Amino acid sequence: RDFTINALAMDSEGNVIDHVGGIEDLENKIIRCVGEPGLRMQEDALRILRALRFSAVLGFPIEKETRRSLFRHKNLLSKVSAERIWSELTGLICGEYSGQVLLYYASILGVVIPEILPMRGFDQHNPHHCYDVLEHTAHVVKNTPPDKSLRLAALFHDIGKPNVFVMDSDGVGHFYGHQKVSRDIAHDVLMRLKADNRTRERVETLVLWHDVEIEPSEKIIRRRLGPFGESLLRDLLALKRADPLAPSDNRRH
Repeated sequence: RDFTINALAMDSEGNVIDHVGGIEDLENKIIRCVGEPGLRMQEDALRILRALRFSAVLGFPIEKETRRSLFRHKNLLSKVSAERIWSELTGLICGEYSGQVLLYYASILGVVIPEILPMRGFDQHNPHHCYDVLEHTAHVVKNTPPDKSLRLAALFHDIGKPNVFVMDSDGVGHFYGHQKVSRDIAHDVLMRLKADNRTRERVETLVLWHDVEIEPSEKIIRRRLGPFGESLLRDLLALKRADPLAPSDNRRH
């Protein structure tokens, strides 16, 4: 098996059989490879992403040698099929701790989605944004309900910002048109990962319209219900609620 907490068995009398210290690691809330971590990753590189999924869902830290091996062998993920990557990625992104996993393991996730790497360390030069684009994104992901389409929309909503950045004469950064660029990037990534059409179309729509103004008035709600419909509008509202919750100097994004 891949990880000790995933390598437990039970006999016909209900006794747990543990040959690899899985019970102790479970009690200590640690993700550790069975045996030599490098060998486990080379046997099946998807285990690299699976370790991150377990951490994102359970909140367990990854044991030191296992963690080093994830980084050392991360490029093996490029040889894993899109369908298998998609299955693990969607489980990861819906985890309660996916935001912190996104931040700490960005270089690993960047093998699967290299488009996220320019967000890391990208200073927005804007008083409304005290974090770089990736850290802001991680907060939005964390604040979004754990629905696959919503979490993916949160991941992609600002991914186009580094592509359109301009700075005005006052030294303030702007990202004109980043919504469309982010939508196009989301489209390319989701097509590459062979996402189902319904999820892809929903994510693309949410990313494109995540900055649309929705005032709390009956007139505006009726106007937005026309093109979006109730279900999509509720998702859009959930994404917009998550975005201002991401910390900034003045609590606005």
